Amino acid sequence: MENLPLISVVIPVYNVEKYLEECVNSVLAQTYKNIEIILVDDGSTDSSGEICDSYALQNSNVQVIHQLNAGLSDARTAGFKKATGKYVYFLDSDDYIGENALEKLCLIAEADASDIVFFDAHSFLDESDEEIRQNYKRKNIYNAKNGIEIFEEMQKNGEFHSSVPLMLIKKDLFLVNNLSFISGIYYEDMAFTFEALCLAKKVSQCPECLYFRRYRKNSIMTSKKNIKYFDSTVVLYKHILQFVKNNGLAENNAAKKYLARISYNVFNNYNALSKKDKKAASEIFSEIRKDILKNKAFDDTALKLKCYNNILWFTYKGIKKVFG
Repeated sequence: MENLPLISVVIPVYNVEKYLEECVNSVLAQTYKNIEIILVDDGSTDSSGEICDSYALQNSNVQVIHQLNAGLSDARTAGFKKATGKYVYFLDSDDYIGENALEKLCLIAEADASDIVFFDAHSFLDESDEEIRQNYKRKNIYNAKNGIEIFEEMQKNGEFHSSVPLMLIKKDLFLVNNLSFISGIYYEDMAFTFEALCLAKKVSQCPECLYFRRYRKNSIMTSKKNIKYFDSTVVLYKHILQFVKNNGLAENNAAKKYLARISYNVFNNYNALSKKDKKAASEIFSEIRKDILKNKAFDDTALKLKCYNNILWFTYKGIKKVFG
């Protein structure tokens, strides 16, 4: 493996002192050795920053960036700007990867000349080996091809997972397409993974669980929804809709299905708000609902009915359930 290219592993870090060593050690223990590790301490208030520094002192291929807290997207971007590898891999700091993950992914990427290699994950509860319902394991095998075609197949099979850590990405894909993360929102992965796939000329699969995703209390994924979640889905909706139009995908059925999914998220996060927050968000919610209808609800009849009235939506879903 001496002539294989450098992989830059970017790990955003924020108050994860309990998990950080397991995460970083999983990268240092890789069978693939031509790696650099970029730890981005995003304004941690616990000992995470000190742990990062200790790794940099003990390992020549580890460097640390300390910055004021700016969120996951900005931390990833900061790490990417320092990356010098042919491939970039973004790893969440409370998770870890299997010891041969990077070797397997790089070998596939090089053999297929792929912009992206995607793979699966085992998800588990914190402090338990119990696997949880959130499933990141695909049943289907996807042959290497154009990214849009891969996205269409995964959408058809219900197997598109918008998780950045489940992708090894060629750095040139970022540079050529000015690809980036949306700053300051939740759900940034839903935009990035979709856009990356649509822009990739070649995408390959590694049909194995190489990633170990931890679910814990008070994480972004499990926290109670507030108005920032709603605002984030609004930004996400507008961003993806514009991307779809700019890239000639407005009539692509898979893209329309994905936009319908984002639209449902807008409704769900609005409905989860307190009365006070609903009142504050009502105007923008009304605007988004009108925009969804202007776009013909992306050919989703249930979504169209939901825009008019929840009773109509419940009635339609009930009829579909009974009569198919």
